[in-house]
Amino acid sequence: MLDLIFPSVYSIISLTAIGIVFGLVLSFAKLKLRVEKDPRFEKILELLPNANCGACGQPGCAGYASRIVDGDVEINLCPVSSDEVIERIADIMGVAAEAKAPRKARVHCQGGIVITGTRFIYTGPRSCTAAQQVMDGFKICQYGCLGLGDCKRSCPFNAIQFNEIGLPVVNWEKCTGCGNCAEACPRSIIDLVEERFGVYVMCKNEEKASVMKKGCSVGCIGCKRCVKTCKEVFADNPDIESAIDVQNFVARIDYALCINCLKCAETCPVPVIHPVSRAQKKKAPEKVEVEV
Repeated sequence: MLDLIFPSVYSIISLTAIGIVFGLVLSFAKLKLRVEKDPRFEKILELLPNANCGACGQPGCAGYASRIVDGDVEINLCPVSSDEVIERIADIMGVAAEAKAPRKARVHCQGGIVITGTRFIYTGPRSCTAAQQVMDGFKICQYGCLGLGDCKRSCPFNAIQFNEIGLPVVNWEKCTGCGNCAEACPRSIIDLVEERFGVYVMCKNEEKASVMKKGCSVGCIGCKRCVKTCKEVFADNPDIESAIDVQNFVARIDYALCINCLKCAETCPVPVIHPVSRAQKKKAPEKVEVEV
């Protein structure tokens, strides 16, 4: 009987001893090989908004803070951070602060419900991306907003609501320029423009006016009146011919040349070129329920 008991006891003692030895080795290795976290990481992470919107190109605020500490990225990539925050991060990193001009999302479409025609009744998931995959969308205009809310759902700051005709409207007080809405839109009708520019084209239809009018009554007709007006503005400047041009039957503004005179908006007969009013910047639009 003792011959059966003692081998078991010895085995238990041996395994316990081996476990203790391995535990001590691993503990020593952990202490010896431990990498000290840079104290600047926590300080920078505390300053970041922790929105984890991904606009900086990194997987969340922690990932961005880590890359800043490693010196792999610029310190001003977070569109949510204020100039003051960027300056504080610059002080922590011992580098010069260089704030970027704030950008806001612009919706380049005004063809909402009733205004634009449809080719068929869509009964699939309430998703612009899903609808786009069914015969390139249910609207006659293959460039316009589908109005199913992908942009709204993608916004982590609740800066997008839908107005009474089913179009997304950006609340500029809440918009941080993260770009999630632009990325979510399958028709690329949302992009980011520096906040200081007060004019934009609310159309991206690249069809001739005669074709475009079959599906939308408020699209760009490519008349080039805006181009003519802009040329008159720059008549005394030999280096610039115009800050706006009509390409593929739709007006396009070159913001590198635009001086914010708003003359193009005044002369547009549709009108499809809109000035950004104070109301658009500061007032939330009338809400329309969009399933999310």
